[in-house]
Amino acid sequence: MTHSAPPPVRTTHRRRGAWWLAAVIASAGVITIVATMLVVGQRPWLHTNVTIPLSYVGEDGKTYFCTYDYRTSDRLPMPTSVADNMNARDWSQTGQLIYEWAKTHPAESWTTQDDIPADDPRSTRPDASWALAMDEYIDFPPWQIETEHGSEYELWHEVRPGSTCVDGLR
Repeated sequence: MTHSAPPPVRTTHRRRGAWWLAAVIASAGVITIVATMLVVGQRPWLHTNVTIPLSYVGEDGKTYFCTYDYRTSDRLPMPTSVADNMNARDWSQTGQLIYEWAKTHPAESWTTQDDIPADDPRSTRPDASWALAMDEYIDFPPWQIETEHGSEYELWHEVRPGSTCVDGLR
């Protein structure tokens, strides 16, 4: 009695099934990555050039911290000298300075309602006060990139998840 080999169609069918399954898994992976980037709000065309960690001790004795990533695009990159200068700075006291300034210069606008006090969790004034104070203490040297439309400049900043700096102003 001789045994015959299985027909080649069956083997080909298994290979097609394996390729189809691999294609579905790869497509699902790409869709998941794109969806995650959209949900998290990341911009893959932006590159972190400068990272600034800040911390301070609030009036309540707690230490608050936050980290900001400053980013530019490949189209309008931050000059290396600017990034190196900003990354080399000692930011260790800056968080405390920003906090003190924000406490003494509370924002009068950017609030959800005029009758909500600044220390109410629904108020946006602590966020606004912190942002205004950051503008006072975090100053990038000016730069312009020449493009076909003239001189341009782009800079985005984003606070990392888990940062608590604004919480100390509430």
